[in-house]
Amino acid sequence: MQVKNSRETKGGAAIWRRRQCVKCKKIFSTYESIGLDFLIVEKRNGKRTRYLSHKLFASLYDAARSGKNADRGDAAMLAHEVLLVIEKHILLSQKEVVKTKELVDLATDALETRDLGACYRYASFSPHRGMKFGI
Repeated sequence: MQVKNSRETKGGAAIWRRRQCVKCKKIFSTYESIGLDFLIVEKRNGKRTRYLSHKLFASLYDAARSGKNADRGDAAMLAHEVLLVIEKHILLSQKEVVKTKELVDLATDALETRDLGACYRYASFSPHRGMKFGI
């Protein structure tokens, strides 16, 4: 494989590369991002679990999808965009352990500027953030 072009994606959470196979000459794109396999999430009760991005994505998607006339594609795009913002923030912080409350705060902060309704719905799922919005 030969890299023909490479650049950061929007938000800087991944790297897009255009590659070409040296044998068949076909061109294709790849996206590379840093895994957060090292990250531990500390729950309210003190229990620690491994960070799973798909769990956070699912909760963001549920909040975005629950809106009136919500489109699944738009909801998935919003959830993915917010997930990238959260993960970039975690990577830049260089933390190995993050509390659930921090994840909720990051999620609601990112949602608040993009979709206020989704932000309120997300906050209503969490006892950590519901108080900020009077939920």
